[in-house]
Amino acid sequence: MTLDSPRLIYIHGYVEDPSIFDQLAPLLPTNNVLKLNLQDDFARWNPDDQTVNVSSLAAYLAKTYQITATDVVIGHSMGGYIAANLKAQTGCGAVLISSYTNPAKIVTPTRHVGLLKYLVSWGVVQSQGMANYALKKYPFDQSRTLHKSLVGNLMAQPKRFIYQQLRVLMAKPAVPPAPSDVRIHTRPDNVLRFPDEPYHETAGDHFNLVYHPEEVAAPILAYLATRVTEKV
Repeated sequence: MTLDSPRLIYIHGYVEDPSIFDQLAPLLPTNNVLKLNLQDDFARWNPDDQTVNVSSLAAYLAKTYQITATDVVIGHSMGGYIAANLKAQTGCGAVLISSYTNPAKIVTPTRHVGLLKYLVSWGVVQSQGMANYALKKYPFDQSRTLHKSLVGNLMAQPKRFIYQQLRVLMAKPAVPPAPSDVRIHTRPDNVLRFPDEPYHETAGDHFNLVYHPEEVAAPILAYLATRVTEKV
């Protein structure tokens, strides 16, 4: 008889890619892992953009990757919001790192999806002026280099994919998110206001999983220990 760990599914955040988990993932079980790249998934899915929200994306991912209650989804930022919606639809475990289940926690000048569509279409969201402003106002020295690379991703990604991600973040979902199993956050975070729900606090900022991976891993490992099952 052996112990069977759940499959770990990693979902990155807005304008990120799976490398955001490169420091954290080796500290967690590695025998059954799936790291999603949302740009690739959206390209394969090719949805009607007006139907995109976190629950329609979660439904697609659940079907494509056969996500069930036996899996644990670990999401950073937007990826955590997706994880919580996957839990609502499949019963999977949901670990939220610097994430949210209430879009009102996002620090943003607008949540108006129609306006965001035009701002993306007109090139405002990906303009050099907006990039320069974001770089100038970024408050955290520890993650400044990473933030700069993500601003570069924002500038380089296709407009359609940027809009699709913004819809995941902001558009009203058909299925509300489920409560997380583990919620990890920092007080210093210029992307999200800290949660109303109980959470594990770590050092760092929005990118705590990169610069303080051991602190982030600890509550996840404790949770995963409760998910281990016996296998004949």
